[in-house]
Amino acid sequence: MLAHLRLQAAKILATAREATLSASGPAGIQAQVFPCEAQHLTLYFLVPVVSDLLQNLEHDPAVVVSTAGWQLKGNGRILPVADAPTQLKLTQKPEASGCVLVEIRPSRLQINRRNSWGLSDTIDLDP
Repeated sequence: MLAHLRLQAAKILATAREATLSASGPAGIQAQVFPCEAQHLTLYFLVPVVSDLLQNLEHDPAVVVSTAGWQLKGNGRILPVADAPTQLKLTQKPEASGCVLVEIRPSRLQINRRNSWGLSDTIDLDP
């Protein structure tokens, strides 16, 4: 993928502090807003260990993440907070106790049009 598109995608993800994380599986369709933080093209979510969404991720890594400005499709995996990248600030939040991280590797980022409906751009990211 072209470097400028990767940079654009990374800048967009870097603005997110919370987003809706959605997954489907044995627990049904689950969609919930969680705190998040981006590290370049990887997005991390702080998810309570009691969330049904985790059960879905154990069976199928496919996820959708959405904000008012963009949506992305990708694959998620569950990580213990202790395995977080050292520079990740999300794990220093008081609510990190009793949570795990969900690491999202995006495959497609769709950017919403400003002041209108529909998509303005789609960026396909390397798997």
